[in-house]
Amino acid sequence: MFLIVLILIWCAVFALWWFVKPRHPSPPVYPGALPIIGHAHRMLGSELLVTDLDDCLTVANTCLEKPYLYDFGKPLYDRGLVTANALTWKPHRKLLNPAFSQQILNTFVQEYSEQARCLVTELATEAGKDPFDVVPYLLKNVIRSLYKTVIGVKPSDNEQEMTLKTYAHATDSFFGLLEDRLQSAWLHLPVIFNMSYLKKKQDAIVKTLKNITETIIMKRKSERKQNVYADSIKEVTSGYKSLLDLLLDVGEKEVFTDEEIREHLDTIIGAAYDSTTRAMTVCLILIGTYPNVQARILEELQEVFDDPDRDLTRHDLPKLVYLEAVLKETLRLYPSAPRVGRYSESTVKLSKQSAMMSMKTTLAYILRRYRVTGDIRNVQSKCDLILKSVIGHKISLQLRT
Repeated sequence: MFLIVLILIWCAVFALWWFVKPRHPSPPVYPGALPIIGHAHRMLGSELLVTDLDDCLTVANTCLEKPYLYDFGKPLYDRGLVTANALTWKPHRKLLNPAFSQQILNTFVQEYSEQARCLVTELATEAGKDPFDVVPYLLKNVIRSLYKTVIGVKPSDNEQEMTLKTYAHATDSFFGLLEDRLQSAWLHLPVIFNMSYLKKKQDAIVKTLKNITETIIMKRKSERKQNVYADSIKEVTSGYKSLLDLLLDVGEKEVFTDEEIREHLDTIIGAAYDSTTRAMTVCLILIGTYPNVQARILEELQEVFDDPDRDLTRHDLPKLVYLEAVLKETLRLYPSAPRVGRYSESTVKLSKQSAMMSMKTTLAYILRRYRVTGDIRNVQSKCDLILKSVIGHKISLQLRT
């Protein structure tokens, strides 16, 4: 009798869930979900499920001790903020804080704006055509912006463009190698990994990335000694300063070594490179799925920009309230890094303002120029180091009239 009652209750609850569950467009459910509880049964044990974006940032930057899996990235990033242990993270984060002040970030907006305008021009070849993969376009935009704001180098000739492509390809390869190692339990053991072909591949990739960044650091140090700046006197007097210059300022006080500076530069570029691109890709698909949301974003853009061709400035970004809300909801529902390994400790919060400013600027330029169409229901993703869309993530563009 008791069993029958339990079955009836379960059926009633299942029927209620089926009736009230959301019907709005959404991608296919990840395999393994159960009615009502979803994937909660897979969270048993020592795992903590966090759904609020601010809470995720708090956990990631409060619980600073990381499991051994993060050591896999140390051959390249070592004392960078993603892979550093707590004893290193705390003092280094304090020294890096000035580089992420709002005053410094505001000087990056002009570069974000310039690269976004270039992106919009490149996307013109896809307007009015069949759905296409926007990821390569966004990757190029992000890496160019990062190189200028983080390292202070603006690709202006074929040689620099090739260096940029080499760096981007090597970063992709390094992430792919980390994914392969994470998915093979036996390769977690250093003694086995060091005898595998992946170790030789890793050494070659790390050597390529280190050589590029070390060359840039040495060149910049030489320029500073000669009082020569990357672009122009106008750039210096405007208050612009790349992260590399800020780190070299700290290094001159014998706080950071050249190797530590390289580790921080590679970490910041690596952390932002793929995750920012994936976040903007999903956001564009969602905006293309919900015409009412796109219309409201356009209305806000028209209110802020009386001239549709005017460049975006730092004063415009705080006014794009609804666009920022859409971005944050995208990150909440489809986080680029849905899994973070931490051991619980104390409380602190790290700002992601730079990435938000970059994404808001880029999306504002795209949506002012094009009407986006996509369908989130067709998207299928996989979760390795980050959440990636592997099928159904194409969008189409139409020029706005």
